[in-house]
Amino acid sequence: MDKPNFCTVFCQSLRSMDISENFLENFSKAMQFSMSEKIGIGLALSDSENPDIKICGKNFCMAQIEELNSNTASFDSTEQIQNVVMFLQCSGALSKHVDSFMQMLSLVQANGAAQFILTPILSDESRGANFLRNMDFFNECGENDFDALLEEMEKEMSMADIIKELGYGCTVDVAHCKEILSLCLPLTEMTIARILGMIVLTYAGLEDNQTMFSTFSLALGCNTSYDLPSLSSWNIDVLVKTIKQFAPGTNWIRVIENLDHEGFYIPSEAAFTFFMSVYQHACQDPFPLHAICGSVWKNSEGQLSFLKYAVSAVPDVFTFDHSSRKLAYLDAVYGHKLHLANENHAWLCLDLLDVLCQLAERGHTIFVRSMLDYPLKHCPEVLLLGMAHVNTAYNLLQHDVTSTVFPMIIKNALGAGMVLELWNVNANLVLRGFVEVHNSEPDGMIRILEVCQESKILSSVLEMIPFPSGIRLAVLASRKEVIDFEKWLSGNLNTYKDVFLEECLKFLKEIQFAGSQEFSATPFHHTTAVLNLYLEASSTIIK
Repeated sequence: MDKPNFCTVFCQSLRSMDISENFLENFSKAMQFSMSEKIGIGLALSDSENPDIKICGKNFCMAQIEELNSNTASFDSTEQIQNVVMFLQCSGALSKHVDSFMQMLSLVQANGAAQFILTPILSDESRGANFLRNMDFFNECGENDFDALLEEMEKEMSMADIIKELGYGCTVDVAHCKEILSLCLPLTEMTIARILGMIVLTYAGLEDNQTMFSTFSLALGCNTSYDLPSLSSWNIDVLVKTIKQFAPGTNWIRVIENLDHEGFYIPSEAAFTFFMSVYQHACQDPFPLHAICGSVWKNSEGQLSFLKYAVSAVPDVFTFDHSSRKLAYLDAVYGHKLHLANENHAWLCLDLLDVLCQLAERGHTIFVRSMLDYPLKHCPEVLLLGMAHVNTAYNLLQHDVTSTVFPMIIKNALGAGMVLELWNVNANLVLRGFVEVHNSEPDGMIRILEVCQESKILSSVLEMIPFPSGIRLAVLASRKEVIDFEKWLSGNLNTYKDVFLEECLKFLKEIQFAGSQEFSATPFHHTTAVLNLYLEASSTIIK
């Protein structure tokens, strides 16, 4: 039956015979076929082009499955079913019929028969040895093929899903937990990460599956009492202790790095606290911040669900204080008191701000913006100072924060110190802030001039700021005799030529319209005093 063309040859050899279930039964007895081989020939005949033979083969196969089901010893039935599955897998021609066999098995179960429990293959050495001895076909199946089959089955099996289905009873005590976790040895960091992801998602609210757990344990050969205590959540102590017994060398940093997998999601603050208690039970090292802030995850929704609760957690639960890239906290910046808002130092973590900006530019702007509501209200200067250190492809979030916070800083009497700090970190952010203040409040240019003078950055700002704002700032600065306006105009005309000349003409046009009270034609509505200063400068520009 291990030949690739067995099904075809077998069907062809019987094409001229009158095939019935009795014939197949007698034929099997004469050939001393095992149960697995009987099912194998039934499935082989189901490939026949002759409709009668095909139906006969399926009926014969169903009869064998029903015979398995009639076995009162549930464990023996399970062993035989596993024998059949392995037999079909190892048979080149019959391996394609595994799904058909499982469908037939499901039909038998659906017809009211006792439910089969498919125990994981090779759950322990003794059962594995007995299992292999009972396989008539195993000696013809190469060792390498068997290892490859096991490897493939391990890929398909999710330990986290099994634990979830069995429920909280898996962690009722170390003995039971060991029986379950022993099914997926060795415990890798990825496997542990998936288990953690599952338990945090289901830390509360799972249905009581005590009956299923007890039945499953019996199928594994465990001594299980049906009077086990009912749990309302996962027992952290038991789970962590069991993992450490099976995998004492577990790298918990690698476990956290592997949280970036499909399905990881933290549904609530309570779930986050639960997750952190698991980590604190398992590892005494500080939480590896790079795992959640170092880069954007493939599972970005899962990453955001973690960060959402991390930023607002109390320090005993989660802290960013040990961040390797941390904003140097200044109790005062040139006399301007800064407020941290919360004690876990989240908004001082530059990696956090960086990854949030990246996530905002990858389709999560609304969610990330909602996370910033708290720092915008309670520590806006700290948030803006942190954002000044971040540079992304589009700087969308940085611009959003600047538009909100920078006008507040400009209006503050002690804002010059903060502006200088921002300038030293990110001059472009300050220039953008100046332009936005001017666009929203044209007479704000007077305050901008004052801030630039106090910060001693006026010359640099005049060199770098866009011309529409730069010309106005230069006019006001010349009235205070801080600069020579004619010299400034001449220098820019020589350097930028027609580009600067065009901006000067636009300025003249806007000022003339404003002077003639045609305000609808100009975006800048100045007070009379400021407008007069601009009008006086017009003659100098016209020269």
